[in-house]
Amino acid sequence: MGKHFAGARIRTLRRTRNLTQQEMARRLNLSTSYLNQLENDQRPLTVTVLMSLSRHFDVDPAFFSPDHDARTVGELREAFPTVPDTQLADLVARYPELVAEVLQLADRAPSRADDSPYRLVRDFFYEAHNYIHELDTLGEELAGRLGDPQLRLTRLATTLDRDLGVVVRFRRISNGPRRVYHPETRELHLRTGLSEAQLCFELALQYALTGHADLLRELAASLPTEESRGIAVLALAQYFAAAVVMPYEAMLSTAEEVRYDIDRLATHFGTGFETTCHRLSTLNRPGARGVPFFFVRTDRAGNISKRQSATGFHFSRSGGSCPLWVIHRAFETPGRVTRQVAGMPDGRHYLWIASTVRGQAHGFGRPRKEFAVGLGCDLDQAERLVYANGLDLSPASATPIGPGCTACPRERCPQRAFPHAGGRVVVDLDATLDFSYTTY
Repeated sequence: MGKHFAGARIRTLRRTRNLTQQEMARRLNLSTSYLNQLENDQRPLTVTVLMSLSRHFDVDPAFFSPDHDARTVGELREAFPTVPDTQLADLVARYPELVAEVLQLADRAPSRADDSPYRLVRDFFYEAHNYIHELDTLGEELAGRLGDPQLRLTRLATTLDRDLGVVVRFRRISNGPRRVYHPETRELHLRTGLSEAQLCFELALQYALTGHADLLRELAASLPTEESRGIAVLALAQYFAAAVVMPYEAMLSTAEEVRYDIDRLATHFGTGFETTCHRLSTLNRPGARGVPFFFVRTDRAGNISKRQSATGFHFSRSGGSCPLWVIHRAFETPGRVTRQVAGMPDGRHYLWIASTVRGQAHGFGRPRKEFAVGLGCDLDQAERLVYANGLDLSPASATPIGPGCTACPRERCPQRAFPHAGGRVVVDLDATLDFSYTTY
């Protein structure tokens, strides 16, 4: 195994904790000169020092891995498409503060397609590794007080009334929103046709918005705009609700027992495929982590409406997603789980699974919402999943995918829709190709 240098990561960790080299060295029981050599990549990071860093500063060892920078490298690739990945990776590792400034400038560019409050909230959850400890533990504590799952719905309604003065009215809405809260009467009206787990989720969501309003606003306070803070408050309340319906320890132990079989987990907790997948992507509690997943939801047109990543998978912010990605094939077999071993241009490989989900029926002749939901993990984690059974997990078998045509360097891809941004376009007037960007 080659030597691994992590000087920039160690320096970033030290600065975020407002420590001098002497103070950090004392905590790690190292000499100041040795720490200085580590920070300047004159010494490789040893396993002993890595474990000491993780233990004393409560950080995931993956923070010091090159994979931690995969997403940032992908974003830089969109801004500088002609620069080799090796140079971008070196820039990210050595100058993380400079790279952050560069990406902020790129985000403010007029051409940025996804410069929205939703992107700000996605980035907020990414920086938190898609895990919010305060809310997760509060949700788990409430679930413990509610007791037996068979009684949780009535007990949760009683808890809302007793603790917060909110009266729950079931089956008060025939169509439209699942939940409508009336502050003037402190009544919560719920839509008919919801499952028990969906009703519990909506009650827990209201519990968070009413009983933990100050905490939600405090957690969202770092976001820069009023719109993004509003979206974050709702997303954080939804996070709390998921922690009530699928408590962390119970979810993790059951997931490990069934090898992350989503259908079995959904049956156990009474939840849907999408909600179960989303919760699996949040199992990132220090000292009790599950498989680090990437979660995504898209429609038939390829519009990604949800995406969460606790690790390094890079979702393109512009230019669409790769048509060879399994998430698009899921629409060919509705309701069935489709699997794919996939390889990205940077040499990383993943196991992806995807399936379609459908919204509520609104009557004859009216269309239903339909999405494909995908869950992915690094290939070295694949054996922990039941979905690896019978698959060739070697990198050689992987389907080559990319972050989207304009950011993807695969020049010979048969599905390329647009040329690589920043690349030179050559027109051959002496040959007719099977596909051209300019012909009909």
